[in-house]
Amino acid sequence: MKVKSNPIICGLDVGTTKICMMVARRDRDGGLELISSGYAESAGLVKGAVVNLDEIAASIRKAASEAEMKCGMPVDCVKVGVGGDHFQSYNSRGAVTIAGERQEVTDQAVDQVVLASRASVALPPDREIVHVLPQEFFLDGRGDIQNPVGLFGSQLDVDVHIVTCQKALCLNLINAVNRAEIRVRKVVFKALASAEAVLTKDEKELGVVLVEIGGGGTDIVVVRQNAVRFTKVLPVGGVSFTRDLAFGLQTPVEEAERIKKESGTVLTERLSDGDEPVQVLGTGAREPREVSRRVVCEILRARAMETLEIVADEIRKAEDAGPLVAGAVVSGGGSMLDGMVELAADVLDMPARQGLPRKVKGMKDDLIHPGYATAVGLTMFTMGAAPRAPSPPGFLARVLAWVGA
Repeated sequence: MKVKSNPIICGLDVGTTKICMMVARRDRDGGLELISSGYAESAGLVKGAVVNLDEIAASIRKAASEAEMKCGMPVDCVKVGVGGDHFQSYNSRGAVTIAGERQEVTDQAVDQVVLASRASVALPPDREIVHVLPQEFFLDGRGDIQNPVGLFGSQLDVDVHIVTCQKALCLNLINAVNRAEIRVRKVVFKALASAEAVLTKDEKELGVVLVEIGGGGTDIVVVRQNAVRFTKVLPVGGVSFTRDLAFGLQTPVEEAERIKKESGTVLTERLSDGDEPVQVLGTGAREPREVSRRVVCEILRARAMETLEIVADEIRKAEDAGPLVAGAVVSGGGSMLDGMVELAADVLDMPARQGLPRKVKGMKDDLIHPGYATAVGLTMFTMGAAPRAPSPPGFLARVLAWVGA
């Protein structure tokens, strides 16, 4: 199907360690072309929560300015990826009676049943629904229906996955983006954007778990039969690995990050008995010293094992997740730590691969990196898991309308 214009799509990934913006456009055939990107180190955000509004706004503006300079046009509004352990999710079901003499399922009936599915989830006043993602429709008790529009029946049911956030934390981030002189068009749960970028069609059909190890947290997304079945955010990410090293080696955080990247592995069996020493800066006025690389790697392995064991527990607890025939996809900047994918396969007891964003037109090779999966996925994200997935009425929707998005 041809499209009449080339709309600009901007994705903004706001993370604990980095800010990344992708600018893309749709061509006349509906394909996606990346035309620009911007990057900045993050400040003022901890595990998805804004702790310094001015600092995070300045980081966002720096990334946006780089993207604007590369493409020669201003960034007006963005789809912003939001994460953090304040995100919670539920599975729910809704049902409606099909009205009319013909009892034909219409678009309006699909809207009604999806909205009905959220009514059974009682949320406290400080929480807000971000996504309602249909999993499967049922017509008069018969399931496996992806799009019921045009079918006939007396009762329409739907199973959905509902993603919620803590309202105030999302509003703080929206405010930070607005301070960077950018409007927020849509708020997207970061893990879903990453899944859009790195998972293949076959994996999503057969059953797969995405393990996205970011700076401030680890996201888990279970997808089966092309529908999101389970999501979870763990408050442990790449920063946790770095801090463990900083405490264990009694060295500054910046030095621990360097050592992690240059000398770290979570596969300690790869180390030889006479492994080379690692130079470590001391804190304060303490002199530099040498430590065994094995000590460094055992600290990293302990944190990796703990994190992956929690991931394995969450996968087992995923209600009706079903078999994950396609195994695990490990992505995010934290997945670049040497041996992480191999260790994930062992701990999760399933095949695992590195998750890289799929290459699209105009995408440079340096962007095919796990750390850019969320930003790339935001430009692709369309809520395409359902024929219609209406945004539920809520406070965030009213705020976005108020700011002109």
